[in-house]
Amino acid sequence: MPQNKFEVFPWNKNFEIGIEVIDEQHKMLISLLNELASTITRDNPIEINHVFSELAKYAEYHFQMEEAIWVDYFGDDSWLSSHQLSHSFFLPKVIEIKEQETNKSQTEIIECIILFLIRWLAFHIMDNDKRMALCIENIHKGMPLEEAKIAADKKMNGSIRILIETVMEMYDSLSTRTLALIRESHARQKIEKKLHKTNKQLRKANLRLESLSITDQLTDLYNRRHFNSIFMRELKRARREKLPLALIFIDIDFFKQINDNYGHSEGDHILIRISQQLKIICQRPGDYAFRLGGEEFGIISSNLDIHGTAEFAEIIRKEIEGLHIPNKYSSVSPYLTVTVGTVTRIPDEIDTIDSYMSAADKHLYEAKESGRNRIITTK
Repeated sequence: MPQNKFEVFPWNKNFEIGIEVIDEQHKMLISLLNELASTITRDNPIEINHVFSELAKYAEYHFQMEEAIWVDYFGDDSWLSSHQLSHSFFLPKVIEIKEQETNKSQTEIIECIILFLIRWLAFHIMDNDKRMALCIENIHKGMPLEEAKIAADKKMNGSIRILIETVMEMYDSLSTRTLALIRESHARQKIEKKLHKTNKQLRKANLRLESLSITDQLTDLYNRRHFNSIFMRELKRARREKLPLALIFIDIDFFKQINDNYGHSEGDHILIRISQQLKIICQRPGDYAFRLGGEEFGIISSNLDIHGTAEFAEIIRKEIEGLHIPNKYSSVSPYLTVTVGTVTRIPDEIDTIDSYMSAADKHLYEAKESGRNRIITTK
């Protein structure tokens, strides 16, 4: 690599989403980001402003081109509106960083912007863009949009772990190259100060990535990826200590009608309200609430027997109906309701996450078939 040119964000095949024009534009964005980082070593304000301006203009162009592709498949679906919201957040956040860090040098400000851009671009490409690309692939296979979205969510289960590993590889590269650069430019005291700062940023970035990897972006509940991890941990503990383990599935009644008649924005608002209520209800240390996908939620409760589970499930059902969220398209209540299926038992050696989920899903289905707005709970 030429002198004073280095990569803070090396392109990695894990960032490919499979749509050639978007992949090429992502590469160009990353190239401009690396060029911006390279200007730091030359400390030329005119050059820095020029490259920053080019990056901002190209980002705006890319967002317009990308959204034109998504809109052909998603129309007014909430996935597209969420994606557009993420795009609209990008440049204002960069400008906010520039304006808030007035007590720092231009070089330090650009470093803050670069760290933000790396985190934002990595997650936007690997989580948002790849998820939508998988959905389009499923649509090409003949799936309806909602089914294609669910299938894409399931396939994305392991991708965030790949992302974390990829980004941390890039940060390792960044710290090594930055250290070499600082050794050439500054005295030992400044080297140690920079190294400490870089390590602190790396630790903070890692913690942030870990947090994002286990959280549903809309509801702020734990996501499906973290559900698998927590369930396996609690299953092993319950089996070892011979304690009951409960799995509760919660499904919003007539949620499709809510989206169809009130709009996806209102549907998202309802998902957030229900998630907030589940957080309030799940107060025991052994209770974990998750958004499993779409309108389906799950709760893992440790050391809760079948009677306790039934009482807990009924509290959930009543509390959500008690929110008095209007749903005139429901045939069971003037307000939004949920149907609940649970399974509770002391797990034996043959119990798995699949056996628990199959049982809870069966009871959820039975509750729906018997009229909705009710619970079914058995061993």
